[in-house]
Amino acid sequence: MSVFDLSVGECAYIKNCNLTGSASARLNSLGIVAGKKITVLAFSLFKSSVLIGCGVVRLGLRKSLAKCIEVEKCA
Repeated sequence: MSVFDLSVGECAYIKNCNLTGSASARLNSLGIVAGKKITVLAFSLFKSSVLIGCGVVRLGLRKSLAKCIEVEKCA
């Protein structure tokens, strides 16, 4: 399951980030790493991007990036 498969308000733990290069470095620097808890805050109008929250960080991700972040729903 990826971040993009979650609904608004759902939380999940990051299992794996299947990204390389600058996108991976940017997410790591913002604390979006394996083991962290994230929450889906909103989707754009045509669901082309997603707004997530991780701690105090709020981040907008394109659909292609959000689908590369594997998550496991919170219990």
